Amino acid sequence: MKFIKNNSEIVVCDIGASPCDPTTHLEELLNNTKSFLYGFEPNEEEFKKLINTDKKKFFQKAIGDGSNQNLNICAYPGWTSFLKADTDYVNKFHNFENASKIINKISLKTEKLDDINFDKQVDFFKIDVQGFESVIIENGKKNISDSLVVQLELSPVPIYKNEKNLSYVSNLMEKLNFNLNMFHNINTRTFKPMIIAKNTTIGLNTIFQLDCVFVKNYKEIEKLNEEKLKKLILIMFYSYKSYDFVDYLINKLDQLLGSNHIEEFRKLMPSLKVKKKY
Repeated sequence: MKFIKNNSEIVVCDIGASPCDPTTHLEELLNNTKSFLYGFEPNEEEFKKLINTDKKKFFQKAIGDGSNQNLNICAYPGWTSFLKADTDYVNKFHNFENASKIINKISLKTEKLDDINFDKQVDFFKIDVQGFESVIIENGKKNISDSLVVQLELSPVPIYKNEKNLSYVSNLMEKLNFNLNMFHNINTRTFKPMIIAKNTTIGLNTIFQLDCVFVKNYKEIEKLNEEKLKKLILIMFYSYKSYDFVDYLINKLDQLLGSNHIEEFRKLMPSLKVKKKY
């Protein structure tokens, strides 16, 4: 989408940047736009796997509420958290009993998100911290409020002890003038002992976790200047393929500038793979 270009960098912040789960949607944005990523990962073994480039800078820091916390290192790094898995719940599903087993504990001093001195204002947060999302939001309201898009991994039923559920965190985000716009990923699981297609990772209808994408609410979008609108358009186009929302946003940009980018976008549409997610 070469006809819309941002002048300043789109700044991405990945909190919980362990490479154990791929983030191809972030790479898509970094590869196609003027952008930069800050990443935070407290687990030393996972941090060592991250590589700084001219577009990425990683820090071995724990984001939280400023207190000392025990980081529970789990058998599978994707389960590592400052919280402990609710084994009574997660053991109802396949594979999680061993993966969530704590194999080590490390005491760390956490830092509040609002105490981090970013060189540039963050436009796009991805926060995947295994049940600790609400703590980061409550101690990062300024930085999050200044952003355009926030992706959070949330659970309708908490999978960690003391984790806040999806409805609680959604309410926090609404108070910061964000709306839940879409799900980037819907993780479903089957209850034991059922197995579908001989694959224990395949779910049917039961939602286990959701990658929730929050964007500035529509009243806030009306206030965005040209540069912020362009950044929001590019994030939603490259990272989320949300083409209907992009169409809406380009119309807003055209109204602001007196331009006709929407005609170019609609010419582009036939060459795009449009896939209904759910």
